[in-house]
Amino acid sequence: MDDLFHRKDLIYTIAKEQSFSKAAQKLFVAQPSLSLLVKTLEDELGTPLFDRSSKPIRLTEAGREYIRAAEQIKEIERAYEEYILALNNLEAGSLRIGSNQLLSSVVLPAYISAFIQAHPKINLSIMDANSTTLENEISNGTLDVVIDNSMLPADLFEQRLLATEHLLLAVPAGFSVNEACRGYGFSIDDILQNKHIENTKPVPFKRFAQVPFILMNRNNDTRKLSNSIFQEAGFTPNVLFEQDRLTTLYSYVEQGVAASLVSDTLVRNIRGVRQENIVFYTLPVSHSHRNIYAYYKKNKFCTKAMTAFIDGLHTLPW
Repeated sequence: MDDLFHRKDLIYTIAKEQSFSKAAQKLFVAQPSLSLLVKTLEDELGTPLFDRSSKPIRLTEAGREYIRAAEQIKEIERAYEEYILALNNLEAGSLRIGSNQLLSSVVLPAYISAFIQAHPKINLSIMDANSTTLENEISNGTLDVVIDNSMLPADLFEQRLLATEHLLLAVPAGFSVNEACRGYGFSIDDILQNKHIENTKPVPFKRFAQVPFILMNRNNDTRKLSNSIFQEAGFTPNVLFEQDRLTTLYSYVEQGVAASLVSDTLVRNIRGVRQENIVFYTLPVSHSHRNIYAYYKKNKFCTKAMTAFIDGLHTLPW
C-alpha cells in the first residue's frame, strides 16, 4: 500500500464538497478521471471511502479515518515547511563549533557572543580541544565547523583561510640577553601595528641558548613548531616546565619567569597581561608562521548558519 495519501487533497476536497462533480470543478479535473482515481485507491484499501448511496455522498468510517490521518499529515507538512523557512532565515537549527584552546579563550568569545545575539534561535554548541580531538570529532560528524591552525587532510575537508599567524620569541624585559639583542626587539605596540610582519631581520636565536624557557606540552602544534625552530638554531632549550595552555604560559613570561614562543594571535588578543614587560623577537621564517582555517567536511551541505558563521570570522582581529 504505497502512496496511500498521495491523493489526499482530492479525497479531502470531495469530502468537503460532498459531491464528485463539484469537487472535479474545483480541482479542474474531469469527473470520470476523479472517480477513477478514488476507485483505484479504494480498491487498494479494500474498502470504500465514500457512501455513494446517500445524497449528498458521505464518508464511510474508513473515509473519516482517512481524513483524520490526512489532516495530521498536512499539519506535519505545514510544520516542516515553517521549520525550513525558519532554517533558511537563521531562525532555527543548530551549529556545532570546535576550536583550539587559544582561539576559544582569546579570539572567539566576543564574536560568538555577537553571533548568538544576532541569531538567538540557532542552537550553538562549542568544543574546546586539541587538534587531534577536533579532527576526530568533525570526522565522525559531532562537529560542523572546526577553526584551527593545524592542517587537516585536503581530500576530506573544505578549508577557508582566515588568517596567517606568526610565532614570536617572547622574553621577559628584565632578562640581560635583551641588551645583547638590542635592535632586534619589538614592543607590544609594534606588534599591534604589524611591524614584526614587515621585519626581514630575525633575531640570532642561538643567543638565547642559556635562557630558561617554558614551552607547550609535546602534543601541541605550537610545541612542534617550536621544536623545529630550536633544531634549526642548533641548540636544545633549557625547559623549566611545560604547560597545556598558551594563556597560562604567557602569564609566566609576563611575570619574568622564563621566555617562550607564542603566536601573534595571542599577543594581539589577550587581556589582563602587562605586555610592556615583554620584549618580542621575530624568528626564522621557515618555521615561524602557519595558517588558521575554518574547516568543514567535503560533500557536507553547508547550512545558512554555517555560512553566516564562517563568513563573519573574516572580520576578527586575528
